[in-house]
Amino acid sequence: MKKIGLLICVLISVSSCQQRFYKTNKHNDSETMQKAAQTMEQFSKTSPFLLNEERLALWNKIETYSNSLDNAVFKEYLNSPEDKAVVMEDTIPIVSFYRKGFDKVLHEVKHTKVKQGSTLIWLVYNMGFVVKTPSGCFGIDIDHRLAEQLEPYLDFLFISHNHRDHYDPKLLEAMHKKGKPILSNFYEKDQRYLSTIPANYKIGNFTIRTDLSDHLADPKFPDFVTTFRIDCGEDSGDFSMLHCGDSGFNPSHFKNVQGPVSIVVLRWGATRENNILGTGEGQVETHYAILSHLIELRHKPYPYGQASITKTLEHLPTVKCENTILPFWGEKLTWKNGKLY
Repeated sequence: MKKIGLLICVLISVSSCQQRFYKTNKHNDSETMQKAAQTMEQFSKTSPFLLNEERLALWNKIETYSNSLDNAVFKEYLNSPEDKAVVMEDTIPIVSFYRKGFDKVLHEVKHTKVKQGSTLIWLVYNMGFVVKTPSGCFGIDIDHRLAEQLEPYLDFLFISHNHRDHYDPKLLEAMHKKGKPILSNFYEKDQRYLSTIPANYKIGNFTIRTDLSDHLADPKFPDFVTTFRIDCGEDSGDFSMLHCGDSGFNPSHFKNVQGPVSIVVLRWGATRENNILGTGEGQVETHYAILSHLIELRHKPYPYGQASITKTLEHLPTVKCENTILPFWGEKLTWKNGKLY
């Protein structure tokens, strides 16, 4: 996993003078989209568990597409009616990836029956995940233009903090109208699961513990981020997950969610994220770390907002976890027999 291809990643870098494919969708043509489609077809045949030369090269291409998109264009896409949005999806490679990744998740969540003793985990976008067990399905930090379409298949929803790249208002309203639990530190319409202090909950077979953290170690935002630890029960294969959101990764803010866990969702592998990995107070012991928040298209490319693929690959060798995984939008992970596949 993380050890594979570490020497290779040094050889693959994104030039600061990359050719810009487009500034708006008008600059794209069918040849560009055909090449992009080939990139995603090739990428779909690789595995997030094997960071070999092929997958690294394709990550490089994906970052080139993302860096070439003006974030104002993406914001325009998010606010566009469906007919205009489809045109942009058909002409802008990274927007096409964004839509197709969601369509894949939606189809698989809807149609996949989870076997006893296992759990399925999908990356939707940014730090957004859908997790499905034999007895339930939930989402964490789901932000997508089409996120509302997931509501029929979600039993409850977690939101780590009140930043728009970590939730979708339409999905929240759809969940609230159906009386489905929304766990957060700010969504006042669901007072049952609103907490600005560490809390414990039980929903069906799911046991939930939370803690509060600053936002990215910024003293201006204390207790702004809720970290969620979800233990999914025996029928899930005793799967557990800690989602850290945009926390500051200070162990003193993780005491209510500490302990062994199946997987931990970090951000992009920065040095301070290692602070919560271990067996001490406020730390978690795990064999699997997932790096997320790699491309958030509302933000400008690194170093002006986005957490870049290139920088994430540079962080990778120093993440203190046996298996560190970089999934992409739409990819599915399976937990079974105490291992992730």
